[in-house]
Amino acid sequence: MTDFASRSFWLEADPHVPGPPLAGDVGVDIAIVGGGFTGLWAAHFLLRAEPALKVAVIEREVVGYGASGRNGGFAMTLLSRSLHDLLQTFGKEPARAAHVAVVRSIDAIGEFCAEYKVACDYQKNGFIGVAMDDSQVPRIEADRQAAETLGIAGVRYLPGEELRRQIQSPLLRCGLEEQTCALLNPAKLVRGLARGVRQQSGIIYEQTPVERIDTVGEKVNVRTPQGTIRADKVVLATNAYSVQFPEFRRAVVPLYSYIVLTEPLSEAQWAAIGWQGRQGLEDKRTYIHYFRPTADGRILMGGEDAPYYYGSSIEPQHDRSPRVFALLHRDLKAIYPQLEGVRFTHQWGGPVGVTVRFVPTFGTLQGARVHYGFGYCGHGVGPTHLGGQILRDLVLGRQSDLTDLCFVRAKAVPFPPEPLRYLAMNLVRRSLLAQDRKGKPKVEPLSLRLLNRLGGGRS
Repeated sequence: MTDFASRSFWLEADPHVPGPPLAGDVGVDIAIVGGGFTGLWAAHFLLRAEPALKVAVIEREVVGYGASGRNGGFAMTLLSRSLHDLLQTFGKEPARAAHVAVVRSIDAIGEFCAEYKVACDYQKNGFIGVAMDDSQVPRIEADRQAAETLGIAGVRYLPGEELRRQIQSPLLRCGLEEQTCALLNPAKLVRGLARGVRQQSGIIYEQTPVERIDTVGEKVNVRTPQGTIRADKVVLATNAYSVQFPEFRRAVVPLYSYIVLTEPLSEAQWAAIGWQGRQGLEDKRTYIHYFRPTADGRILMGGEDAPYYYGSSIEPQHDRSPRVFALLHRDLKAIYPQLEGVRFTHQWGGPVGVTVRFVPTFGTLQGARVHYGFGYCGHGVGPTHLGGQILRDLVLGRQSDLTDLCFVRAKAVPFPPEPLRYLAMNLVRRSLLAQDRKGKPKVEPLSLRLLNRLGGGRS
């Protein structure tokens, strides 16, 4: 097993003793592969709907080892690259229904934490999308118009002067504030969610790698080195790691996202930068910067670049990128020159599952005996709660408003095979990074426009 505590500040700061691995052959009603947010929310909602079900979650490492324990801790409503893109891709009514559904999930996460006494520093402080240079201003305006078209409440435009009074950075041009966003500690949430599943009589096997899944008669066998789980139905909840299943090799790509974390700031440093509202912030670069305060007074910043490694490689050595870490150190100090000399104590990274349409994808295989959901594109803390409910309905054979959501009904569009995938991904990446760094207006490369067209995008 990889040293899971070293994978992020969150996992390091919240001690965890892994639960027992599988030992021998067992039979269950539902087997869920993946002990992150999607798999655990699915287990929670299945057990809440049908308490008599025997549900087992199988995790290769420990709960929250993947993106669920390494993300920035933003429970936000974003389902696509932007609200404007969601509207352009799916149209008004489908986009509005999807947005409203994930808004409900943000509040429901807070209600779950209160009910199950999960102390994960959940604070609904809101979110501000910000323009850091003139090229990003039209993107703020596009999202403002999209919010107005969709009739979304709690969204407010912030002109530069007003925004800089709140958050004292000289780079800020304008922003769009949304009330529905919570900041939290993701490792504490995912581990609290695991405790909740166990309280509902769910079984969680940690340190249990899945080697193969096959169908024998009416059963689905999940084979591991420690034994076989025979289930009536299986849920695959492996997000970026889904690329390791042949069925999904071209449906998702793992891009790597990186984060740096400062030491706790002094009262004088906080006074110098403002930010008293403690909102989550994200700029409008293509390769975004996202930043937030932590409960113990640090600043977390991530983004800047999102490398793709040949063959959709997911390996522990990719979790560290000194080049990207150095760029994030530099960029945070450019945003807040008041923090010159601040020390960085932690830096980490991990794979993010990305789809062509840049929205999650859900579906069924093998005669409705295997169900899946993945591809949150770096915004999964909130949407995975929604995803758990979608998977519940798919497993139980329910037709619902959630299974009719636009991104559930939309067929996943494949990425090209290697080596074309590697060439295309890196051509797009280099072109867009150059635009970001030069502060130029967004011009999508031909290869990205083609992917957008394949994905059904109209922009």
